Amino acid sequence: MAERERVQLERGFVLHHRAYLNTSQLLECLTEHHGVIGLVAQGSRRRSSGKRAVLQPFFPLRLSWTRRTDLGRLIGVEAAGPAFELTGNNLFAGFYVNELLLRLMGRGDPNEEVYSCYSRCMAALATASATARSVRLFELRLLRALGYGIELEHDVETGQPIRCDGQYRFQPEHGFSLCSGSADSPESYGGRELISLREERLDDTRSLRAAKRLLTQSLNVYLGERPLRSRSILEDVFARELN
Repeated sequence: MAERERVQLERGFVLHHRAYLNTSQLLECLTEHHGVIGLVAQGSRRRSSGKRAVLQPFFPLRLSWTRRTDLGRLIGVEAAGPAFELTGNNLFAGFYVNELLLRLMGRGDPNEEVYSCYSRCMAALATASATARSVRLFELRLLRALGYGIELEHDVETGQPIRCDGQYRFQPEHGFSLCSGSADSPESYGGRELISLREERLDDTRSLRAAKRLLTQSLNVYLGERPLRSRSILEDVFARELN
């Protein structure tokens, strides 16, 4: 980045923060028009700092910064609304969503659709008790926003629409094809559950479990071998929620 970039009052969220030097922080932020960016918040850990209270996850912000390299300097921050109050299972889900974004998005890759997906997910987690459904829909929308969307309309071999009464085998980065597997086979998916995911209903336990299996399989292609630290905790949460 040859010229100094200066951005004023960009909407964004802190996804992760950690201590830096004696009184500062290193931030990873999701922004509306600039994607994920790294920022140094100088002096933000001082007790007297006005930045300290708002530079937290799940808080909608207006961020201002300057940068010439990959890492910028925060020059201003203000609240863009009240923080999303996530508690219990929804708080675990929020940390999972943040970690997932950081693993799938590189710095400086603008994607307004991802920002919209994230904002919708935070609003859902702050108001809904159905944690699993909110996270599954976020994963589905995120894959689509990143260009990795799952084909849920048609059998990729025949071009025929997915049927409610069909059983389908899934090949990541390819799609679904009709198979002879039973409804209880771990390698096949029922057409009824696929349609429920496509229509973003997920209003029963069977559909939620199928969506979890499918989306985990899809995401693993892009996440690689290093597991998400928050995923194992969240899986325990969802197991209790679906029982």
